[in-house]
Amino acid sequence: MSRETDGERQQPQGPSSQPHGSSSQLHGPSSQSHGPSSQPHGPSSQSQSSSGSSTSTVTTSSQSSHSSSGTLSSLDTVSTQELYSIPEDQEPEEPVPAPWARVWALQDGFSNLECVNDSYWFGRDRSCEYCFDEPLLKSTDKYRTYSKKHFRIFREMGPKNSYIAYIEDHSGNGTFVNRELVGKGRRLPLSNNSEIALSVWSNKGPRFDSGQGHISSGGCAGGS
Repeated sequence: MSRETDGERQQPQGPSSQPHGSSSQLHGPSSQSHGPSSQPHGPSSQSQSSSGSSTSTVTTSSQSSHSSSGTLSSLDTVSTQELYSIPEDQEPEEPVPAPWARVWALQDGFSNLECVNDSYWFGRDRSCEYCFDEPLLKSTDKYRTYSKKHFRIFREMGPKNSYIAYIEDHSGNGTFVNRELVGKGRRLPLSNNSEIALSVWSNKGPRFDSGQGHISSGGCAGGS
């Protein structure tokens, strides 16, 4: 009787060991539960990155709004009335110098001249600023007596920073001022309304005028 009792007492120990196995199985799922628990960290990091990008976007948009507002304020300070366009082909015109003397024609065939340059040659040569090449002048009997470079009118600086006008004779037959012979290679000062004659004192050509009245130019007379 005592042996059966011991055997019966030992049998329950077999099933009692099974709960330990099941308890170990319980630990297994619990360890698996740790795996999924680590997955939620991924979405949380993605939400943080998206929030960071949205913050940077807001900052950039605010900066762009500040820069655009600064541009508008700078345009507001500029007066549109002060801005004007200049055509590319347009160039500033040079001022026309005022003539310091004028020459008036006293007979047909001579021309009027406004003296702008400091020196002018008178004669039959084409290189003269005042050339004797009018057809009416060429048809006169005095034309052959005129030299290629008959005389010169010019101005020089005198005392007290003022100009003095002169006539210089370079002719073979003579140049006269108010019936006075200048003489080849000589010069005489010119005054207002001085009458100039060529070859003979009665053959009046131009008249020198130091006034400021306007005249019209004709023929080949003109500044060079």
